[in-house]
Parts: sequence; structure tokens; C-alpha cells
Amino acid sequence: MRMSPGLVACSLEVSNQILPMKSSPRRVRWRVSNWLVVCFAACSSVWSVAADRELRLSVYCTAGDVLRYLATPEDRQRTFEKLQPLQPSRLFLEGRRGDEHVSAERLHEVRAFFNARNIDCSGGIATVPGANFGLRQTGGLDWLNWESPKVRADVAGFFTENAPVFEELIVDDFFCTGDISQEAERARGGRSWGDYRQDLLVSLIDPTMVQPARRANRKTRLIIKFPQWYDRFHLFGYDPPRMAARFDQVWVGTEVRDPKTRRMGFVQPTQGYMNFRWLSSVAGRKVTGAWFDHIECSAQNFLDQAYASVLAGARELTLFRLGDIMAGHPGDALLAARLPDLRGLAARVGKEEPRGVAFYKPPGGDSSDNLYLADYLGMIGLPVLPVAKYPTRAKTAFLPVQAAADPQLLEKVEKHLQRGATIAVTPALLRRLGPAAAKLAGVEPGATSKPALAGRVQGTGDTIELEVPLDLDGAVRAVACEVRLRALLAEGTVPLLTRRAARPGQLLVINTRTFSEQDFRDVGEWLLPPRPLGLATVPQPVADAIREPFLAALGAHFHAPAGVALMLFGGEACLYSFRDAPARITFGARTFDLPAHGLVWVD
Repeated sequence: MRMSPGLVACSLEVSNQILPMKSSPRRVRWRVSNWLVVCFAACSSVWSVAADRELRLSVYCTAGDVLRYLATPEDRQRTFEKLQPLQPSRLFLEGRRGDEHVSAERLHEVRAFFNARNIDCSGGIATVPGANFGLRQTGGLDWLNWESPKVRADVAGFFTENAPVFEELIVDDFFCTGDISQEAERARGGRSWGDYRQDLLVSLIDPTMVQPARRANRKTRLIIKFPQWYDRFHLFGYDPPRMAARFDQVWVGTEVRDPKTRRMGFVQPTQGYMNFRWLSSVAGRKVTGAWFDHIECSAQNFLDQAYASVLAGARELTLFRLGDIMAGHPGDALLAARLPDLRGLAARVGKEEPRGVAFYKPPGGDSSDNLYLADYLGMIGLPVLPVAKYPTRAKTAFLPVQAAADPQLLEKVEKHLQRGATIAVTPALLRRLGPAAAKLAGVEPGATSKPALAGRVQGTGDTIELEVPLDLDGAVRAVACEVRLRALLAEGTVPLLTRRAARPGQLLVINTRTFSEQDFRDVGEWLLPPRPLGLATVPQPVADAIREPFLAALGAHFHAPAGVALMLFGGEACLYSFRDAPARITFGARTFDLPAHGLVWVD
């Protein structure tokens, strides 16, 4: 390990003891807090980065928050004082959330108050129905019926009213629909629900948002915020390429919360990172801010969201919402204490080019059987880098079933292997691509998926018992390949990890299954992972074995338990632990202890 040039040296301190890192040729020592390995500090070379790489923090105030906490000068002063530890540079002042409405006059007053105290203000809307605003959709979620003329007129009215107040307006993550009304059924014609909904919402951006806003204030810029449930965007109308093209900036939902609870969908802590990176590959430099909340978060859950967001490349952190800050959520104090570290981290991430295992997800690709797979691969320490275009130059690539949306996929894979790439696929993708792909992999995926649970794994020496069973496809059979890992089912064994040489490249099959559409329907879930999976918590020998062929192709050597995320930047690596206990890590020739929720850079 070493410090990058221009960074201040640190030392390693655990329980008030200084521990030398003798394995380092420079005998660099690292300082470790109970929460975080701080491996760099600010110096002049760091803070001279471009302004767009300097980390900002903003707070989103719902219309209800504005009415409750910002109504009078006295309320605003109390709120200003409460916000000081977080040093916000901006407030988003929501003017409409269903029937909650803040007048333009009140928004002017609030904006003037905070502008006088060097805090910028932007506007916002949550496009949700109320008794007097819009019209609720027909369907299971509390979203709008965008076929309704009233909905369109009400939304346009918001932009007409609020654009004169603000130079920027953000659309919260309800610009979507699951409407199955008679109007929607007639309008979709022969299209799938997803195609119809995407076409509909894209067509409404200009008449209901852009044009009313620009007529009222030609300088107003518009921001779209995408939610975190990226693998289901297309089903409910989100079309990132076409939508991002019509907005000035993009904000990304990184609100993963507590992965152990049912209410918010057992979301893995890596999901915000994957969502941000993937949307960045779609919309480029328009992607600016990460948005996360306090809902169902411990203080540490809340802080983990911040670190994942910054590591993904966020240049602004937006906290939802003011009411939770005013209530004294413990995550805010912890975040405030870590802001100097986060700013230093943002500067460092902004100067490095990310690299890793390119996870190919074309926009709109069907995800069934591999829903949110990238999140779980990240949790076992694969340096996953989601991309929206085929990663022609990547040394390693992971192709889930989503990649089948590319009609030239098999041809691209064959050429990529000829250039020496290491490529991994899933049984769901092989099944979608057909016999030629199965023959190339030396694996027979079966005609249909056969969900199965494995309680033990072989291939890393002794048989390994799994605390949480692995979800996989029981229909898979090895035909002409090397089997590196086997999974033991009640009725026999199936390959878990296979390899077939495709000189000079190699093709891997990872027999993993996350969720299908049926899994969502079975429990009445719409958007988020419907149950826990074993992949995120596999024993270290299994995680090490799955990672090994990918990292070997990248020239890296890494041993760690599941729950330690690995991100590669240029010639360096960043490790962040989502674990609640310390972990012994080996990277390259060095072994060290990473504390719970710690971060460290290595080379």
C-alpha cells in the first residue's frame, strides 16, 4: 500500500494502538477509526481539482417540509441553525406533492432567506396524485394516470408557476406509470406495456415540463431524478437515454437503506453504486447528483449510502428529507463528521478512471432470472462496472440475461473472445441466445429455468456448508467444459462455475439466479428485491473462487469475505466494507485488517 503523490501520510490506529504495516516497502502506516480507514487527507494538490469535482451537499425539502419548517422567519432561522453541521450548499424547495402545495410567494420568501445566507435554492415536484391534483392511475401503485388531460394540465401548471422562482427544477422519482386503465389499454395498441409507457412519458416531457418552464423563464434548467430500481425502469416508463437527452442534468437514486428488512425490499448496499455507474454510462456528464434518504436507516446504513454514492462518482449528495434532519436522525451527525473524508474521496475518485468487470446492460433489456444481479456480484467483491454499450475493449466482461437485448450479441462475444477477453455469462442468457451460445460455453442450460437451492458447494477443497442456500438453475449441465465449482442439491450436483477455453480468451458460466417476474408477483412486490439471497453472503472460499478468473485477467489478487466491495481506479484499488465486523484482507502481496465499514486504498 502507498499514498498517492501529494496526499498527506496517515498511520494505522486501532483501539489506541499504532500498528506498523511491515509489508509495505515504505513502511507507511494507516490510521483506522472505528468506522473508517482514512487513507488520505486534504492538501493543496487535492483541492485544486476542477470545481465540478468538488463535492457539494444539498437537502431536499418536501412541500410538507416547507410548510412546516420554513413558514416563518423564525422557523427558517431554526432550520438554518439545525442544518449548519451538514454545511449544505443548496436546498431543493418542493412546490407540489399531490395536494401539498406551496405558493410561489412563499417559495420566493424562503429562497431569499437562504440566498442571503449563501445557500442556493432550487425547486422541485413529486408527480403524485392528490384529491385535487392529477388523477390516480388504475393499478397497484400510487402513481398518476398520464393519459388524463387533467394530469397533464396540472403538471404543466406547476412548471409555469415555479419556473419564475427558480433557475433549476427537479422532478422527483415518480415520473413513471403502471396504469392499466381503459384509456391506457386503448392507447398502447399492440405495444407491450413497457414500450407504451416509455413512449408515452418521453412524449410528455416537452409539452408538460420543458415548454411551460421555458415560456415562464427561459433560463430555467430541468433535472430528472431516476429512482434506484434500475432493472425495472423500462416496465414502468423510464427510458434513460431518451429522457436524459431532454433534461439538463440527471440525479440518481442511491437510497438502498437497510438490506435486512422487508419494507424496502432487501436491497443490497451496492445497488446505489451500480445504478449511478450504469446511468453515467447512459447519460455521461449530465449525471451529477446522488439522492438518498433516512428511511429505515441506521446511522451506519445512512453513511454507507454516502460512501457508495461518492465512490460511484457523485459530485453532489442530496439528502431526503428536511423533516428527518429536523427530527434528529443519527445518520446526519455521523455524515457531518465524515464530510471532510468524503470530500477528499470525491476529489480522488474524480481524478481516476474507473475500470473493472464490465457488466453489460443495454437500456430496456429484460432482466428476468437476473434481476439486480450486479448488486450481488458487487457484494462478493467483484469490481463490477455497469455499462450500457457493449464493452469491446474490456479485458473482462459479465453478460447477464439483460445483454440479450443486443441483437448482435453473440457475434460481439465471439470477436471479443478472439481478442483474449475473459467473458462470463449466466444460464438465463445462454437459454435466450440459443444452441450456438450453449455450444460455445460447453454448457447445456436446459429448455426452461429450473429454480433450485444449493446448501453446499464443492471445488475449493472440502465441501463447504452454506449458511444461506444459493439460488441457482437446476437445469444446467456441463457438457464440454472445466467445472471449477459444483453446487450440491438434494437431488444431485449441478455446475456452479465452469470455464471453457476460447483461445486466446475464455468463457465462464456462473450458475446464478436472482429473481424472475414470478418471484415479484408471488409476494406482491413491484420494484425492489422480494427476498434475501444467499449469493451476497457466501463463505469466503466460494467468493474467492468466483472472483479468481476475473481478477487474474485484470492482473489483481484479492482474498476477502463477502461484504467487502472492490472498486478499481487506474492503477489503484479501493476497498469498502459493508460488514458489521472486521475482515482480514489480502490484496496483492499484502495482508491487513479492514475494520467494519472501513475504506482503504491499495495498489
